[in-house]
Amino acid sequence: MFDEGAKFRREYEECRRQAGVTRDPSSKAQWLLFAAEWQERAETAEALAKREADTASAK
Repeated sequence: MFDEGAKFRREYEECRRQAGVTRDPSSKAQWLLFAAEWQERAETAEALAKREADTASAK
């Protein structure tokens, strides 16, 4: 099964890394916004995967 949560976490980490190396405040802010969006997607995907796993184990 494809682990979307892990993929989204990797994107989050990359955006955080980019924010850490840029010197431009505007670019840093944009990278941090991207990171926040990826983090939200990761959390949503992880919650969905947990719900699906719980449903499957209850059968």
